[in-house]
Amino acid sequence: MGTALLISALAWGIGAAAPAANAGADAGGVRLVVGFRSTDGLEGATHRLAVSGLRLKGTQRLASKLRARTLTVPAGDVARITAKLQADDNVAFVQVNRKVSKFDVTPNDPRFADQRELGQIQVPAAWQFTTGAASTVVAVVDTGVTPVGDIAGATLPGWDFVNDDADPSDDEGHGTEVASIIAARGNNGAGMAGVCWQCRILPVKVLNSQGLGFDDDVADGIVYAADHGAKVINLSLGGPGGASRLLQMATDYARAKGAVVVAAAGNDALPEINYPAGNAGVIGVGGTDTAGNRFVTNVPGVGDVGSNYGPSWVDVAAPFCTTAQNRSGAYGTFCGTSASTPLVSGVAALVKSREPAANPWSVENAVQITARGPGNWVRYGEIRADAAVVTLIDRFAPTIGSTTPAGGTKFRGTLTVTATGVHDNSGGSGIDHASLYADGKFVGSDYSAPFTVKFNSGRRNGVVKLQWKVYDRAGNSAAYTRTVVADNLAPALKWKSGPANNKRVKGKVTVKASASDAGSGILRVELWINGKLAKTDAKAAYSFVINTAKYGKKIKVQLRARDKVGNVKSISTRTWKH
Repeated sequence: MGTALLISALAWGIGAAAPAANAGADAGGVRLVVGFRSTDGLEGATHRLAVSGLRLKGTQRLASKLRARTLTVPAGDVARITAKLQADDNVAFVQVNRKVSKFDVTPNDPRFADQRELGQIQVPAAWQFTTGAASTVVAVVDTGVTPVGDIAGATLPGWDFVNDDADPSDDEGHGTEVASIIAARGNNGAGMAGVCWQCRILPVKVLNSQGLGFDDDVADGIVYAADHGAKVINLSLGGPGGASRLLQMATDYARAKGAVVVAAAGNDALPEINYPAGNAGVIGVGGTDTAGNRFVTNVPGVGDVGSNYGPSWVDVAAPFCTTAQNRSGAYGTFCGTSASTPLVSGVAALVKSREPAANPWSVENAVQITARGPGNWVRYGEIRADAAVVTLIDRFAPTIGSTTPAGGTKFRGTLTVTATGVHDNSGGSGIDHASLYADGKFVGSDYSAPFTVKFNSGRRNGVVKLQWKVYDRAGNSAAYTRTVVADNLAPALKWKSGPANNKRVKGKVTVKASASDAGSGILRVELWINGKLAKTDAKAAYSFVINTAKYGKKIKVQLRARDKVGNVKSISTRTWKH
């Protein structure tokens, strides 16, 4: 496979006898990623593990934003310590901290000249509309970036998560080549032109000088990129062995911050899913040959080398071999899905540059639905930059017809609230979710119709402004407001007349009560004798005639008032002697 670098070991199931060779391994043992249900849970578990001689590591970013830490344990103790961690109620998951690597191939075919791959995906045609914008930041989460030659003026300050410092220089070369494909300065009379030549590169080093790294560093890099304004995050790396929950959480975090995440499918010419390309919310990228078909070639002594495939997880494709600039400033041919991925990231950046208000779904949609090409190995096809940058963005707000319950409804405790008549309004993107707010404070969201959220009013009393906000996938929103009345206050109730406590009674006696309720009004007053409901009265003044002969020597009498939303007031029981 030439210099193709892949995950060094498969992820292994919890409870296995031992991890695969080198999976998450350090010189000191096996590295585990531990996810926690809450920050409080993390702090408590950290203390308990420290008492046991085990130290949780990892950056503050992983701890505070993804509630995860890493833990190095002896290889022989992985199963035992994993089981112990999983028994803790505050632990959400435990997984091996997998190694990930770059995806590139050094081919033996002739070098492609004059960046013909850009014409194959119609990038020059897209440049009629935009060549990018300095405000569009693309993060290259990789081996680092050395700002030489055509990318000397394109890079921003970044971070090195391998050496934990502010110098993300490239000590392997892979990241610099990736960055040049995205943002090499164009139309400057020298070198090559990147796809988005006016965009800027945020260098984030997560792979070492051998092109290897770990899930936690990659997750750190994704979060860092999202926090530092990246609108596209390029991941020309990955590995097999099952989905990483940590990388999925990092991806979700980045998309929530407005970033599109793009990742390489891998170069083994197999349908095996690599991650993070296979993660939800990631554009998985395969590689094509010059005819637009899946790239695959046979390397003597190695076997088939080419793009991994599968329409369930490989979303789009781009040329497998491209022109790139290396870290010494020289130009050459760069092959692999590591090269395909920055072509897609560059096109996504062009879309974002032309439509700054476009959210991640809109950018992803523009790139994906305009892809073309034969074959069932990829979901959409090979990208077309010119069509992507002119794809109409959905600017139509959805509509909300109404909401239940009706305005002015009085209630106690928890109220079920439903948005009705919700429509996309022909914008095309479809409804994403509906969120409910009470007096401006978020209550909850629902992602499928009927859009229903329960509102717990607690001890509140009085008017509550309920507002639905409905969002489509393009980020457009509509609001609908209705007021209801919370009544969680019990009625007022008093004995007005009747035998006193411990009095002797005989024959018929009369009990009268006074009751009032300022919220929803009195539904009825109840008379309970010896623990059983005896009589009710729904009209003031509230009066009950009791035939004491029907009861035993002791008669326990209690009054209760119930309002129209179910609040109940009971007053002290009187005991009579017959």
